[in-house]
Amino acid sequence: MMIARRGVLAGGAALTAVKPRQGRAVEVPAELRFDVMRNGSRVGQHGIRFRQEANVLTAFISVEIVVRLGPIPVFRYNHAVREVWRDGQFQSLDSETNEDGTRFRVNAVRAAEGVIVESPAAARAVMPPMAIPLTHWNNLCMERPLFNPQDGVPITSRVVAYGEDRVALADGRMIQATRYALVGKVALENWYDTARLWTALRSRGTDGSMIEYRRSV
Repeated sequence: MMIARRGVLAGGAALTAVKPRQGRAVEVPAELRFDVMRNGSRVGQHGIRFRQEANVLTAFISVEIVVRLGPIPVFRYNHAVREVWRDGQFQSLDSETNEDGTRFRVNAVRAAEGVIVESPAAARAVMPPMAIPLTHWNNLCMERPLFNPQDGVPITSRVVAYGEDRVALADGRMIQATRYALVGKVALENWYDTARLWTALRSRGTDGSMIEYRRSV
């Protein structure tokens, strides 16, 4: 009953600007929350809280998923991330994951030679200075070199931009959003609304199930 595809499962107050070194500022709310759906049934939640302190933005990510066969849990997934940006530039990430009993830890930090990613599950990687984690909330994930925030492995999938689309929120409303796809070993689709906020995700789990994220806040 495995639903996680490693690297996939990784609202409401004033907006905070996340300004990349080049390009327009990206604004984020105090919180984003998503219902996690499996074959149309809700199996968990994915939440992101943002804290702004002067020029430093910290994102706290929490994912909790339980798949049940009747009343019996058959799969559990917990993922916690602390991600730090300064002046619109990625600085560091620390994550802990429990994928149905298999545990992962990742530490990534900006250094003179690039972004250094270390994890017991993967070889130490020196990523390009523009690299960022695939944590989805920042639409720069559709433009930059990526690494997996769960196991630290560099992601080589290519990005395909499909343009304007309509996508469902958790309450059933349809909104306008831009659709992107990662094509390769890590395969998924992300949608970002007209404010460039992460709005939805779709992917296949390792058991073939359809996994969808629908924004609730």
